[in-house]
Amino acid sequence: MEYEVIVVGGGAAGLSAALILGRSRRHVLVCDEGRPRNVLAREVHGFLSREGIDPRELLRIAREQIAVYPTVTFADAYISDAREEERGFVLTDASGAIYRTKKLLLATGMYDELPDIEGLTQLWGYKAFVCPYCDAWEYRGKSLAVIGKGARAEELAAELRQWSQDVCVCEQDSVTHIEEGGCPEVVLRDGSRRQCDAIFLTAPLRLRYPLVDALGLQVRDDGAIAIDDCGRTSVHGCYAAGDAVTTAHQLVLAAASGASAAMAINEDLLEDRAAD
Repeated sequence: MEYEVIVVGGGAAGLSAALILGRSRRHVLVCDEGRPRNVLAREVHGFLSREGIDPRELLRIAREQIAVYPTVTFADAYISDAREEERGFVLTDASGAIYRTKKLLLATGMYDELPDIEGLTQLWGYKAFVCPYCDAWEYRGKSLAVIGKGARAEELAAELRQWSQDVCVCEQDSVTHIEEGGCPEVVLRDGSRRQCDAIFLTAPLRLRYPLVDALGLQVRDDGAIAIDDCGRTSVHGCYAAGDAVTTAHQLVLAAASGASAAMAINEDLLEDRAAD
């Protein structure tokens, strides 16, 4: 079956786009593998009217509301490859299934490449974070440790002092492991220990899907997909939204960029029809 739009990624950006396109009576398929970046997070913060909600519950509500639009369908699928064809794109998922679409929206997000530090993964999303705007409020006035390298670690520490003056920087290469107890303890190579209430990292971000390379999309120096003001990428008919197009990672911003890209897609489909 050929769709008017396929959205790859079922997070805030992809679902927001699907909502707008569904209301525009477009035949849309949302492909998502069910592994969002914030899968281990317990609460969403900074999303107006949904403060403190479980992120899984937020996605459940979104899908439930989108389900009233009969032209939007969902596939639990990891899209492993994509290529252009004469009037659109051909996508292949991990099982070998093939999908065709006129327009393609990548809302695939990013993932945090955590440093290889023993004990860190157990704290990830629980007492170890990357975003002060998302998680620092809960640790205001408490003891915070920053693990990172060089200037980026110092910049994050300076930012965190808006929430607490008790902030120490632990150079990533000097950390041997983290011990979890009532409060995490960062253990350094010299044997010293830094007890803290929470840890913040300067972990690099990586694109989650291989589709950028498969389609030959232009990427900015910071690693984000290059787009215009409406989400159009360097490949005609392909759009991108959400964390993969910006360094400002907030759910509310991802949702807004998904809506903006969806409107551009609808308008471009109208222009394509007029030109036929």
